[in-house]
Amino acid sequence: MTVMTERPRAVSPGEAGAQRMGGWIAPGGRFYPAAHYEHIGVAAALRANGGGPCEPWGMRDGWVLVKTHGEVLALPGRMTQPQLDTLGDMLEAAPEGRHRSALLASLRQLRDMEM
Repeated sequence: MTVMTERPRAVSPGEAGAQRMGGWIAPGGRFYPAAHYEHIGVAAALRANGGGPCEPWGMRDGWVLVKTHGEVLALPGRMTQPQLDTLGDMLEAAPEGRHRSALLASLRQLRDMEM
């Protein structure tokens, strides 16, 4: 695991989708990229530099995890509108393929859990 000392740079949802990135989405909608197997390191760097996901697998702190293959992990009822907007923008920008399909399937599953 790479140890980061600086706060990771946020990227636009369009760039994240077009580049098929995984990462973290803050409650305010900012997307912080994380390469495969780097989610925990990025979360630690975000916390060390002013706030980030506290429990990567508990998902109780309001952050959304996007895996590098496009699957979205979040607890139903806890996503903010800015996070949903970010995911929608990522979906629109993502090229056809497995990443885009996983994003879409995750959004549908989260929607179904909300009902």
